[in-house]
Amino acid sequence: MGTDDADDLAVNPTISVCVPTYNNSVTVARCLRSILDQDGVDFEIVVVDDDSSDGCAAIAATMLRPGDRLIRNESRLGLNANHNKCIELARGTRIQFVHADDWLLPGALQRLAACFDNPAVGLAFAPRRVVQEDIPWWWRTVSRPHRFFPTLSEHNEGRSLVAQMMLMGGGSNWIGEPTSVMFRRQLALAVGGLRDDIYQLVDVDFWFRLMLRSAVCFVPHELSVRTQSAGTESVRNAKTGRSWLDRLRILTWLMVDPASTRAIRVFAATWWSLVWLALHLQVALFGPQRWSRLKTLARAPVQEFVHARQLAVRLSRR
Repeated sequence: MGTDDADDLAVNPTISVCVPTYNNSVTVARCLRSILDQDGVDFEIVVVDDDSSDGCAAIAATMLRPGDRLIRNESRLGLNANHNKCIELARGTRIQFVHADDWLLPGALQRLAACFDNPAVGLAFAPRRVVQEDIPWWWRTVSRPHRFFPTLSEHNEGRSLVAQMMLMGGGSNWIGEPTSVMFRRQLALAVGGLRDDIYQLVDVDFWFRLMLRSAVCFVPHELSVRTQSAGTESVRNAKTGRSWLDRLRILTWLMVDPASTRAIRVFAATWWSLVWLALHLQVALFGPQRWSRLKTLARAPVQEFVHARQLAVRLSRR
């Protein structure tokens, strides 16, 4: 490969491997090493450090190659906004997130990238191995969630997969966490990236919006390792209860998304009523913030749909 070719790949790589970090000094070297060991496809690494205080960025800086980038946020953006910044900064046509406490297995990028030879494919995913540390039994992650799909092949219509997930209410992630998924950057920008008002199920919401607009490829091989520990954002969300409206908001969106099929809208509407009623009971019995949350739920049939339609209008202008 000549110098000009190498320079062109650095500016226009096929894949941007995006590593959002926050105080991951213990695991970031393992993560980056697993990326650097990938072969068979050209890629850049984009590390976006969310104002870490533990030396994570300094470790990353020593490992990156010429052409890779390390960006340090001057103040903390939070998980969702930091992921969106990764998408904005990426130069590749496809994006692979690798969380700094996770890592890729050999051949991961090459296997997932091959799916995108089909221009209709907007998202590709694969099973992941799960390592769980200090996690209560009731919060342990299912190791192979894709097995819940009644019908799953290597090439799928995205809307069909969304409909299958909606049969069970759309409250579980049958695709997997971001480290197990590759997607087209332009499609991600078109659907507005990750929402800032969904927390625990933010990746599920994002996958839905991508899958409604593209074909989906499934690679039936473990390609990454997911680490789940008591210090992860998912567990913190569960403990604080900040994600209590996530599922309702996802269902609301699926009812107004112009890309949703009639079947998906019917499933979403049915589950919306059930979830709304169940939340009333949950809040009334267990709280917290009992009265303020009951007031929020009383307004939800109007306010949540107004908010979702405003989001739909913003996306239609992209």
